[in-house]
Amino acid sequence: MEDEVYLTLAGHLNKMLVGAPMSEDLMEILRILFTPEEAHLAAMLPFLNTPLPEIARETGMREDELRYMLDAMASKGTVFRSVKDGVARYRLLPTLVGFSETPFWPGRDDERARRLAPLWMSYLENAWGREIADRDMPLVRVVPVEEDVNEASEVLPFETAKELVEEASFRVVAYCPCRQMKAYAREGCEHERENCFHFGSMGRYMVEQGMGRQITLEEAVRKLEEAHEAGLVFTVDNYQGKISTLCCCCSCCCVFMHSRRELGFDNAVNPSCYVARVDRESCVGCGECEERCPAGAVKLDEHELARVDREECLGCGVCVPNCTGGAISLRRRGKSSGIPTLEEFLASLRKASW
Repeated sequence: MEDEVYLTLAGHLNKMLVGAPMSEDLMEILRILFTPEEAHLAAMLPFLNTPLPEIARETGMREDELRYMLDAMASKGTVFRSVKDGVARYRLLPTLVGFSETPFWPGRDDERARRLAPLWMSYLENAWGREIADRDMPLVRVVPVEEDVNEASEVLPFETAKELVEEASFRVVAYCPCRQMKAYAREGCEHERENCFHFGSMGRYMVEQGMGRQITLEEAVRKLEEAHEAGLVFTVDNYQGKISTLCCCCSCCCVFMHSRRELGFDNAVNPSCYVARVDRESCVGCGECEERCPAGAVKLDEHELARVDREECLGCGVCVPNCTGGAISLRRRGKSSGIPTLEEFLASLRKASW
């Protein structure tokens, strides 16, 4: 009987725009995150922010009892909570951006996070990787740093990391869930972990639930500069306008980078509108670009000079700041797929979930 309630919840979660394919890994994740009573309630919760009185009517529960349970679930990271016009609103969190990250954002080393980490890593390999990465329109896109672009006049709106952070509201930083998971499995890297950025309503939720901390624009920019210097790739929501998330990704831990390189889902990440270009007369053949490229797109040729595979290049700019000869810059990509509008992005998600 207890398994039935988790099966029902799994089916409900899989109806979301970013779903949760059935797997024994998923079932165990749900058992850790939800009590049977919470799972029963979660299977009735909406996917959009909904006022408490409306949820009470739909579930047949008393408002005081419902508020107590939902607030507890919000603190555990399975339910999103916000307040509008003095009325509490709730929705069930999806796998992404949602309960795959919430246990890891605070950066706490606790038993629950350690139990969840290997399950999420196994789930990624066996079912979840296809769900988040095998899509006609990627969920995330790469953005470069403006200073890496050869001509500033080539930069258009929504295309660089600094501009997106400047435009965002209520900036929050948390710990990178991908690097946290790998660290618990003793497979992690040495990159900074407190550089997972969230904005707007999700940022407010994270601060209220102790999952992140609010930061100034100046601190956000400083952290971005440090991440760029360290060779991390900036990825954001794959649509135009204000973003809700900016990740500082490494090729060894990021679920999207892993899905692209190891699971073979070429469309896991939308490249930026730029591509790396080498001035071969300035190249000294140091090999730094080959070593740092997260996509394996830059290699030294038979002349010991750097050469870029344009099809593989993500246009992240990781190769630019440490180029010994100053030979690499980003140029606008000749055939760029462009950045989808929010409407186009949501339409692609709805189509994928049919």
